[in-house]
Amino acid sequence: QQLGASGAGLDAGRSGNRPGGGFATGELLSKDDKSITIKLRDDGSKIIFYSEATEIGKFTSGTLSDLEVGKTVTVNGKANQDGTITAQSIQLRPETSN
Repeated sequence: QQLGASGAGLDAGRSGNRPGGGFATGELLSKDDKSITIKLRDDGSKIIFYSEATEIGKFTSGTLSDLEVGKTVTVNGKANQDGTITAQSIQLRPETSN
């Protein structure tokens, strides 16, 4: 099931900011105690809000401390009117070698 959710996020990341979409994929640029900012594939960025209730996955269970700057994440959640997303789940993407 995690792979299916991740695949949907990858498609949304390729198309940039889909209006009204609650999906995003990109490199983690920054993190604080309530949000992360990710760099999208179209060189834009997206602010993602999270809470203790947000699921953090990494093909095994993860925690908020696993969200590290430079990691690639896929986010699924609710799009807010201001363009941010409130995350229901954040998947850490595996490292890929080129």
